[in-house]
Amino acid sequence: MKTNYKIASRIKTVIKTKVIRTFYLTSILIFIFSFDSVSQIKFPINELTGINKLTNVSKEINFANIHNIPQSSSINATIIRHQNIIDQLSQQTNNSKSTDTLYVGLTPGDSVHFSDAYSYDGTIAVFGDGKLVFEDCSGTINGDIVVYGDDAKLWIINSNLFFPQSFWYQRALIAAGNAEINITGSTLNYNGLPHDLVIAHDAVVNQTDITNIGFTTCGLSQNATINIDNSNQAGEFVMTGNATGNFSNSETVLVWHHIPESASLDYSFADGELIDNFSFSDSEIGVTDIDYSYSITNCTDINWGFMPEPGSNMRITDTEIRTIGIWIKEQPNFTVSGLINNSYYADYSAPLSSHTIELINTEVQTWSIYLFNAAEGEVNNCIVGEIGSMSNSSCTAQNCLIDGSGGYLFATDTSIMTSAFSYLNCNFQTSGNAYGIMAYGGQNMGRCIAFEKSIMFILQANLVEQSEFHDDAMMWYLKIDNASNLYVESLVPIIGSAWIEKASDYYQNDFNWLVAEYQEQGSDEWIACADTVFSEIFSNEICLWNTEGLSQGSYTLRLTMADNTIDENKVEVIKQIVLTENPTIIDSNHNTNSINIYPNPTKGIINIDADNIAYVSIFSIDGKFVKKFSNPSQIFINNYKDGIYIFEFETDCKDVFRKFVIKNDK
Repeated sequence: MKTNYKIASRIKTVIKTKVIRTFYLTSILIFIFSFDSVSQIKFPINELTGINKLTNVSKEINFANIHNIPQSSSINATIIRHQNIIDQLSQQTNNSKSTDTLYVGLTPGDSVHFSDAYSYDGTIAVFGDGKLVFEDCSGTINGDIVVYGDDAKLWIINSNLFFPQSFWYQRALIAAGNAEINITGSTLNYNGLPHDLVIAHDAVVNQTDITNIGFTTCGLSQNATINIDNSNQAGEFVMTGNATGNFSNSETVLVWHHIPESASLDYSFADGELIDNFSFSDSEIGVTDIDYSYSITNCTDINWGFMPEPGSNMRITDTEIRTIGIWIKEQPNFTVSGLINNSYYADYSAPLSSHTIELINTEVQTWSIYLFNAAEGEVNNCIVGEIGSMSNSSCTAQNCLIDGSGGYLFATDTSIMTSAFSYLNCNFQTSGNAYGIMAYGGQNMGRCIAFEKSIMFILQANLVEQSEFHDDAMMWYLKIDNASNLYVESLVPIIGSAWIEKASDYYQNDFNWLVAEYQEQGSDEWIACADTVFSEIFSNEICLWNTEGLSQGSYTLRLTMADNTIDENKVEVIKQIVLTENPTIIDSNHNTNSINIYPNPTKGIINIDADNIAYVSIFSIDGKFVKKFSNPSQIFINNYKDGIYIFEFETDCKDVFRKFVIKNDK
């Protein structure tokens, strides 16, 4: 099936955009411009403890299916995504990003007209019966535009408006109540980045002959209406409630179909490369309890998306689906497994107890998963485009790849999102008062970013870019980078990072202490490597571990970091290593064991001349088990990567360790 996608990656949800509650004027101003988030939820000790338990079996986790996924240099730039739609839009609140606000409509009949060059550093709010006009204007707006009220109106005519964004979805255009926005012959430039358009409560947005520089994500709720004629890049449109959409003579339209609880959709959708005339409404056969409608006329690059709620029924036939975003709500012990992006389904029923999703002769490019309303559970062994937690939900993604084809990994509100032994080809973001945890995995591409009052933990994870924290957010970072010179009878420098950093003084937490410990294989005892450390470490030496008197073999290193609160909130990480002989010390035991192994460096074959060797185990230099052999005289290693390896020889007398260099011809 032919695919033609031109859409930029989506990285923020409509639920996090600025929307207005239908309320009295004074309440509106408080909600929009001085809303204060709820307090931080309790420290996620259960999630952190769960990760610590998982490390005991981490060696059994197989990442082969993840690392073998073909990477496309264009995938993140050519596909769109949308995470979720707002549930009960009128109950959400607007958290303005600027303390400076221009009000139009403070007095009845208030109107403002801008032309020529104009710049404003903050949010612009039009409400009541206020009128705002940009005509023949070249303007720069460093904030959002909110239009709310029974007769509030905004016109943008033959203008070029620039909305600077330092990160995706920083800005939004919002219409609510009975507001009306009319945009004709104009360019909206969001610095080339995705941005939000929110339409709610009988509001109407009309766009004619417009150019978008940046991708639009539009959420429509209740009786909202969007009319677009002639756009270079219309965007994605989340259809809910009684919303109406009309799209004509435009490129790049993604229609998200919200399927409410108890609703059903048994349907086959048209090829989206070019659509001359297509309409969707509850009058169509196979559409039950779905109230929104839309029409598409002479448009190219049309994509189909679906958001089924628990209790809904969806049966799609003979369709190329861009994305399915599964909603998980109010489920205390859910499990999702086995969803794989870019899959063709001849006759498939998704393994979900709360949903009925049937796919017949249908292809799904991207699966995504969204959690709401106290949902708690796990996503295991999946390759998906996006996972997001909202409200007070909690999710652990284990042994997964979030490939970025649906957006990113995120947590918002007071939710908790944990990525354990998983990898991301996208951003990991937290906002609101959420917690985000990334442990024992990492990113192949993307960034870790904490916004607003969220807290993020990066624990023994590999990042490709430095983590970021903004607004009032806080970041915990703990990692054993490596331990060089891993010898017995020496001082082993343990290298790593241990810090707690904040973007503001909102949180009182700060770094307090750090302890490095080791545990010998087969032992339950943890022994301190050195004295307690009372200063933060940034990719540097944590301590020197005196290994005098220790035997060669496998060990576990552990770092525990605590903050300065009364409870001493703690996080910990571990790393497996192998201690070998110190090459500067002559070990007479080598002669008594009569072990002769050659050549070294080697390629292809290792020869072993020795008596009483029961087994030979191979470890990578960082202690990861590779393979074990029984009583070998030769070991074939021609398929091993070049590098340094540790060989453990199990004899009748003792275990002997040797370091080998494998170097194949190029």
